[in-house]
Amino acid sequence: MTVIDAAVILAGGEARRFGGDKLAALVDGEPSIARIADALRGAGAREVYAVTLSRERCRLYKALAGLDGCLLDPPLQCGGPGRALLAAAEAAWEHGWRRVLVAPGDSPWLEPVTLLRFAQLAGGSDAATVLHEGGYIESLLQLHRGSHLAAMVEPLRALCGLRGELRASDPLRLAPRLTLVGSGLLSTSATAYSHINTREALKTREPRNPLTRSIIHLHPGRPRPLPTLPTSLLREALRREIGLYQNLGLRQLERQARRDLAVLQ
Repeated sequence: MTVIDAAVILAGGEARRFGGDKLAALVDGEPSIARIADALRGAGAREVYAVTLSRERCRLYKALAGLDGCLLDPPLQCGGPGRALLAAAEAAWEHGWRRVLVAPGDSPWLEPVTLLRFAQLAGGSDAATVLHEGGYIESLLQLHRGSHLAAMVEPLRALCGLRGELRASDPLRLAPRLTLVGSGLLSTSATAYSHINTREALKTREPRNPLTRSIIHLHPGRPRPLPTLPTSLLREALRREIGLYQNLGLRQLERQARRDLAVLQ
């Protein structure tokens, strides 16, 4: 079985659309966060943590899912789901984790075999995520080499100051070697990737994107928008990054790179 030193569940959202704590919502008789924690352990994770907003939520999630611990969302003057990835990066640096699997706590239909295949197909990449049809990624589902994730602490803090927002895809876009694994290579059902953002979604289990069996490896030498670069070099890196994503049909990443370039214009 693939060895994963730690798995981190993203559990810091406010769940306004759901109207309650969606990670505690019962799915087939089990709390959503318990189901995803079990899937992560089944995929080989030695320890499972959650990134939470408060110690109160940490106690709740530990009771529901038997977590090994929690990471608190860092106090930053910027928003976005990437804040939780910064907490994971700080923990990777502190604990020396070699391989880290990140997953959303509101995807209760993810199966251990899906996550295990993901880890296997990611190979030796610095980072990996799941790719859907149409160039969209499952940005909250990530696998990282621990050394890469630990190296993201300062770049993510710099991005926070640069644009006032941290996206889940930021550690992916900054990885020297990034692998996008087709969702259809990991599961035969698109429901595996469904999120329970609303109570209706909890009932229908409808996925957002169709599956694909493509796999894309982005190797060293590709443009990476490191925020510590001088502004002129950062603009040039972003332009080249946009061109790369255009050629590969990666619409979601292209849109985010364009938004970054607009900030610097």
